[in-house]
Amino acid sequence: MHAQERFGHSAVHADAHRIHRDGESMFEVEASGVVRASPQHAWRVLTDYERLPMFVPDLVESKLISRNGHEAVIEQRSQTGFLFFTLPVRMKLHIEERPMSTIKVALLSGDMKHYTAHWDLEPFSQDGVEGTRIHFASTLEPNFFLPPLIGTAAVQMNVRKMVEAVTSEIERSSAH
Repeated sequence: MHAQERFGHSAVHADAHRIHRDGESMFEVEASGVVRASPQHAWRVLTDYERLPMFVPDLVESKLISRNGHEAVIEQRSQTGFLFFTLPVRMKLHIEERPMSTIKVALLSGDMKHYTAHWDLEPFSQDGVEGTRIHFASTLEPNFFLPPLIGTAAVQMNVRKMVEAVTSEIERSSAH
């Protein structure tokens, strides 16, 4: 997949499928894209937690509760859904940062049975243009029922939209 990547949000690749782990069923999702921005700039956009609702679809609020070095606790509120159904989702998240490379996210409490995620950043170069490859991966299971086929498609679509919005914002803000 890496050899076929190109710059821009239209090149975001996303995949979602159901997995079974420890007797539980959950979604496993991955998405990636590349941007014309340094890892440092991408890092600044991704770790400006309170600004995320300005460009992430369905994210209504993201509030920094505490910070201790490279760890943070944030609360997020979103409206998620598919077709005509929307549901509010609240999460309190523990964030562990490895500056300029990885952001690990773990659920502390909220409207999910399970939620872990991580963002990875790495330098990317193509045809003499420097940028950053952004990779998002998550395992999640909401507290509400999602039908298997529709649920997988909805989760994949929502993750693709989120990563497209993030890559667009990184490129837009990098150009200024």
